[in-house]
Amino acid sequence: MLQNNSARYPLPADFQVGLAALKPCFAGLQSPECIVSNAAGEFLMSDRRGGFTHVDPGGKAQLVQGRTVQGGALHANGIALGADGRVLVAHLGDAEGGVYRLGSTGSAMPVVTTLEGRVLPPTNFVLEDANGTVWFTVSTRHIPRMQAWYPDVAEGYIAVHDARGTRILADGLGYTNEIAFSPDGLFVYVNETHARRLTRFRLRPGPTLTDRETVCSFPAGDQPDGVCFDAFGGAWVTCIVSNKVYVVRPDGMLQLVLADTDARHVARYVSDLDARRLCRDSIWTCGTSSLGNVSSLCFAGPQRRTVLLGSLLGHRVLAFECPVPGHPPVHWHRRFAGGASNGP
Repeated sequence: MLQNNSARYPLPADFQVGLAALKPCFAGLQSPECIVSNAAGEFLMSDRRGGFTHVDPGGKAQLVQGRTVQGGALHANGIALGADGRVLVAHLGDAEGGVYRLGSTGSAMPVVTTLEGRVLPPTNFVLEDANGTVWFTVSTRHIPRMQAWYPDVAEGYIAVHDARGTRILADGLGYTNEIAFSPDGLFVYVNETHARRLTRFRLRPGPTLTDRETVCSFPAGDQPDGVCFDAFGGAWVTCIVSNKVYVVRPDGMLQLVLADTDARHVARYVSDLDARRLCRDSIWTCGTSSLGNVSSLCFAGPQRRTVLLGSLLGHRVLAFECPVPGHPPVHWHRRFAGGASNGP
């Protein structure tokens, strides 16, 4: 059961962010879908040019690019800062995926590229837990992926890679996207984008995942993508297509925090969804929205009260101030080591 403690949850129930309050930062990017920050004031943003952009505490930016085992450019979707200081990259290729480690010199080392004797499908998201286990998600086994952009298609999964090998922990998910550990460490939350729900599993030793539970569901056009937690157990969720940011309060209630929705675009999307004629442009556009298909968020700054917004279509990052701090993620005290840790 979800916690029934919204009365003690400190985020004001009427908290909303207007577009005028958004501050642009980190310009010159290409599709900064995923953003990572740390206590040292560094920032890492996935970049469609083949890797990620690192911004040091002084504001100096460096684009780092890498190549896959097939020889093509990395299509970095989700990224994470590993314990060794290198960046884990989830490769979302057109027909293949994988997880790579990438340092500042651009030498990409494959971490996992196959599972059960087959090349990994396009890989959506990645993180490394405190024990060194690499977690990653595959949204769908369908190629091309748009065949799975419907709520009745559910063959995405959550997998891990550790000393025991690579294995699937949860299967049958409706387009698996970002995952996050709850602040108490008891649950793994996951967005099922085209099933339009936030789901959680109880995290048990092994690791294993049990007791699947729907936290909340979203209407058509609110396609949940990114998820992270504040320090009080609120789950912050970004929705592509509708370009909205919600907080899922600890009792499961949805609170709309930010929206810049092109209603005509959403109506066309829903019409194409119902007629099963979705195409690439159904997702790879945001209509007139200024949020650029908002895809992820993270808490940054010394008090973790600055919220940074990633996007599928943007060339910059937008930010706003939050009245509650973010929960420190597992990588919060890790540092980007760059070339110094770029060996095997």
